[in-house]
Amino acid sequence: EELFIDPYELVGKHSGENMAQAVFETLDLFGLKGQVLAIIINNASNYDTMCKELQKLCEQEDISFNVQRAQL
Repeated sequence: EELFIDPYELVGKHSGENMAQAVFETLDLFGLKGQVLAIIINNASNYDTMCKELQKLCEQEDISFNVQRAQL
């Protein structure tokens, strides 16, 4: 089953760190931590940072997420 997740509106800067936190909290809200297969992004540097930060957040909770395989 496919599901498009759109995180809530960001408050503050649209930095990769803030976006990663928003995505991680949204995944938690929907019970989807550890179930993400891919992330579709553009080539903006803040999206690269977001994916790296998302990987760090996953690692902190022993969730397997490989940013190099997940980015589309």
